[in-house]
Amino acid sequence: MSRNIIRSNNAIVAVQDSTSAFSTSSKDLKLHKLAQSLDYSIGYSRQQSKQIGSQDLAANDIYNQPDVSLNITYIPEPNFSNEVQSRFLNSTPKNEFKNMFDAGDSQESTNFYVLISENQEDSFIDSLGLGSPVNNFDGSDAIAFGNCFPQSYSISYAVGGLPTVSTSYICSNALFDNLTGTSMESPAINMTGGNNNNVGRSQFYFTQDLSTEALEKAPPIVNPTNAGSDVTLQNLQVGGQQISGKHLVQSVDMNVSIPRVSAYGLGNDYAFGRKRQFPANGSFSISSQVSGFESGAMTGVLDSDQLYQFDLTLEASGKTMIYRIEDAKLASYNYSMGINGRMNFDASYTFEVTQDKGLKMSGTYY
Repeated sequence: MSRNIIRSNNAIVAVQDSTSAFSTSSKDLKLHKLAQSLDYSIGYSRQQSKQIGSQDLAANDIYNQPDVSLNITYIPEPNFSNEVQSRFLNSTPKNEFKNMFDAGDSQESTNFYVLISENQEDSFIDSLGLGSPVNNFDGSDAIAFGNCFPQSYSISYAVGGLPTVSTSYICSNALFDNLTGTSMESPAINMTGGNNNNVGRSQFYFTQDLSTEALEKAPPIVNPTNAGSDVTLQNLQVGGQQISGKHLVQSVDMNVSIPRVSAYGLGNDYAFGRKRQFPANGSFSISSQVSGFESGAMTGVLDSDQLYQFDLTLEASGKTMIYRIEDAKLASYNYSMGINGRMNFDASYTFEVTQDKGLKMSGTYY
């Protein structure tokens, strides 16, 4: 049946298989795994000026191409494939710890694609060919985002739910295309020249990270309740709830955001650079139920203030992924209890991320 409305099963999220967004040659794509949601927005920033003797604006114009804000959420998987494709990691952390934002080139960006099936009843991912001859998407549609620079990364999960990663990007271009055949024009902009002259094409050949097509389309789902999943925390050096070792953790939430400065120049409608500003700002919070107290007093915190390390381990079918937070500092903690309820304990921390330390990731390579 021909499409009269776009539904989630009609679409897939893909990313360019390259460390550079702009290229004059054709580039392949990769499937962005276990995508859960996507949204984008475009803000038109106008410069306004008045003149003496008039109530009207003398100018209310757009002087630069607008930036595109893109947000994607997905379920993480132990190979950290999405993190590498999105330029949060330089390469897959194969059973070793690699730091976030370890890429040597601070100007690395990528292109994202939302490909939409021609037919409403189609399950796009089932019909997608991976590691095989180029797909023909004649009659389908695409929304493509060019020069996407990562801005923030967060993961959260709680009792009774699956972990979800939320990522955000600042992009230079958005392109809408009615597809014909096996490729489309790349949405990337040559940020040096401020145009897409001689830009290459994005061909619908999907390369694989994982060993089989079935695994690529449906990698193992990590679950906080699996036997191999764990939260390893250093205990607070102030009196109160003990949170080291095994404890009644109810939820965890981690976020890292990195500021970027967009640089503009004469003769260029687009930003020609979006430099990262280190350190990136990290926050981590944990909620648990209270089982008892350790001796101590809040008044001793000035003498006992220290740096903490936390490991968040998630397991799926014998494969594990680990987030290691380094040099975290206690920001606040609180207790709460209502009538006929349980006492809850919440603690929050801050940490800094550079290219050398702060947030490290390790995963099992398939």
